[in-house]
Amino acid sequence: MPDLDVIDHLVLAVPDLAVGIDHVEHLTGVRPAIGGCHPNWGTHNAVLAAGPHCYLEIIAADPNHPVPSSQRPGIFTAVDWPHMIGWFAKCGDLPAAARAAASADVRLGAIQTGSRTLPDGQTLRWQLTDPAVMVMDGVFPMLIDWGSSPHPAASAPRGCQLAELRLGHPDPAAVSQLMRAVGIPVDVAKADAPSINAVLDTPNGLVSLPQWPAT
Repeated sequence: MPDLDVIDHLVLAVPDLAVGIDHVEHLTGVRPAIGGCHPNWGTHNAVLAAGPHCYLEIIAADPNHPVPSSQRPGIFTAVDWPHMIGWFAKCGDLPAAARAAASADVRLGAIQTGSRTLPDGQTLRWQLTDPAVMVMDGVFPMLIDWGSSPHPAASAPRGCQLAELRLGHPDPAAVSQLMRAVGIPVDVAKADAPSINAVLDTPNGLVSLPQWPAT
């Protein structure tokens, strides 16, 4: 399991944001708050704190900012059912991490800039590795740097805590080697298929988020 301190956020893709918010509230007993929209990707989200510096992002296609599905990263898309298909790790030097990955013959894609405006008018800005590039079947995280923006967990609804993130892959040694190359402490288990399973400690008890792949 990754060191919990390195986990920035988990991504739960849902077909419809309002339905996804209700689903997460039913699971956890805490209602996520609206986060904002991402015009670059045609998505909008809601957030729920999963620790002091970690959060759960519920994300869906935004009907008010339509973009072709080919331009929306798969990690942000759910057609039929909610699923957690990816996660982000904190990284204070994205160019250095990209170079380290390239030295291991892995390309993380171009570093991108994202932003969203909160309901109170404040704008968050961040940099991240290309979310359209799925590395190690999605078990390897995307990397993010919030720069001077406040971390979303600071203002997200509280009450939940990330208890466990379990990663599985048919070639765990290769995933772990890449993790070490970019400075992410990790424990990847041997599995028949790539898998990402998260458990939250919630007012409703321990809750497993919908797994990827679906089980």
